[in-house]
Amino acid sequence: MKKIPLRVIFAAVCGLFLLAVTVVMARRLIINHSFVSAYEQGDYQVDKVKSLLTMNFPESYVPLYNLGNASYKLGDYNSAISYYTKALEMYPPEAKECDIRVNLALSLCDTIDFYHLDSQDKIDTALFILYKARDVLTEKGCAAEAEGEKGHDPEAQQLKEDIDEMIKKLQNPDQNGSNGQQEQNSSSDDSDSSSGGGSGPSEREKKVQGELEGKKKDAMEDRKDQQGTLEKYSDFIGGDEEGGGNGDQSSDGSGDGEGGSGQQVNPW
Repeated sequence: MKKIPLRVIFAAVCGLFLLAVTVVMARRLIINHSFVSAYEQGDYQVDKVKSLLTMNFPESYVPLYNLGNASYKLGDYNSAISYYTKALEMYPPEAKECDIRVNLALSLCDTIDFYHLDSQDKIDTALFILYKARDVLTEKGCAAEAEGEKGHDPEAQQLKEDIDEMIKKLQNPDQNGSNGQQEQNSSSDDSDSSSGGGSGPSEREKKVQGELEGKKKDAMEDRKDQQGTLEKYSDFIGGDEEGGGNGDQSSDGSGDGEGGSGQQVNPW
């Protein structure tokens, strides 16, 4: 029996390896393009992208980023936070890292229910989350830490400045709060001094009550403004206007689509 030369065996093994890699890359390309196409139609197929986490190379951050986007669109902000955090651990390139950090900061902010910050504990928790989101944006210079300076990503910088405004509003929820308390106390004094009169509220009480209701309405408007500030960024995650179509094929042949630049970012 003739012995097969080692170089032939080696060439066969290398050929099988290259064939396996080609099949894996082709599968990733097909799944990713299918996901992006469905995503643009509002169908966020999380399970489909999860299959890309197996043998997740060469751009390991891409499927995690896409999973974060899909989870965000489904309103599962905690899962989005987890996926974006893991994506950052995969050492994405600088340009992509800022996109991931913006989306992570938005996911953190969206866990805050600005309409029901009705206790100091809830306000303190909201402030903690806002500071954490702020740190995400400034950690690698996507946004500048110091006021008046600019980071190297415009969207990250703008979001950081908006978060700073939210922090200021929560730290000073009502500039007239102390005045309102004084007026309330004054109302109580007036009520006591006139308690000998009829049972109905005095004109002074009615006036103060009206002012307090107005301040409550102003506080609610502030909450709506804060929520609206976040909503204006909603298209940044998975926008479909400026980011391009199904994404360009990666130069390494992996086929993971990448969104374009600008205000909105497609899944990659």
